[in-house]
Amino acid sequence: MADRVARTLSLDGTVRGLAAVTTGLVEEARVRHGTLPTATAALGRALTAALLLAGTLKADERLSLEFSGNGPLRGILAEANPDGDARGFVFRPRTHLPARAGKLDVGGALGAGVLCVIRVPLVEGVPYRSIVPLANGEIGSDVASYLARSEQVPSAVGVGVYVEASGQVAAAGGYLLQAMAGADQGAIDRLEANVAGAATPSDLVRQGLGASEMLMHLLAGLPTQVLEERPARFRCRCSRERAVGATLAMGRAELLDVLARERRAELVCEFCSARYVLEEEELRELVRASGNGA
Repeated sequence: MADRVARTLSLDGTVRGLAAVTTGLVEEARVRHGTLPTATAALGRALTAALLLAGTLKADERLSLEFSGNGPLRGILAEANPDGDARGFVFRPRTHLPARAGKLDVGGALGAGVLCVIRVPLVEGVPYRSIVPLANGEIGSDVASYLARSEQVPSAVGVGVYVEASGQVAAAGGYLLQAMAGADQGAIDRLEANVAGAATPSDLVRQGLGASEMLMHLLAGLPTQVLEERPARFRCRCSRERAVGATLAMGRAELLDVLARERRAELVCEFCSARYVLEEEELRELVRASGNGA
């Protein structure tokens, strides 16, 4: 099943929903970062949550979610944009804990801490930043808590990743459902009942539901229309040009030190693990570009 993000709105405009299938995206993240199962689930949930929240942004914004905790995982950073692109990493990818209540213990791996949400304008303007305590470290509850505290929007957020015994991601996905201003109590009650009776997001994906079908299932009994559905993918903004720029920014003294000791530089992107190698002559060109010979 292809990775997709779908967005819907009730006919009266009072209930908004987004859902995503992210199995391939999360599997790619696992392979890139070499995560163990608990870390895989944590990263996959965060990437899915970032995609869902990014679907509520304007087209010229980008979203960043940074989870910081005192558990062995230490933290997660996930970014996404409204186009369906996401990237991210965990601070300690080899984290794995015993299961708790039959599920991967993401909350135990992350521990107590905070969630920092940043909305970044792509053209001009000041980034919006909000920091809230983690509700339980399970990602979905933490994002729902943020929406209630900072945006005053009651929301149901579910994100899940099913990891096979081999470590491979078999299913991943999630949903974000919101009762907007003017929603009547009957619609809210129906929404709450649907969510309470639904399987986990990863189980819905395993049952074969796509993003739009997941929304129709969760919003059953509420007249709605799917506004759009688009692909979701793991995509990083790093490039060789940016790697060269970052190396140049090191300054002449450090460049000369690298030349003397290593005669080459290797940069690794934290978000996607891509490696960029600059050989000796390239480093010498950067020194010359800084205005000094070598």
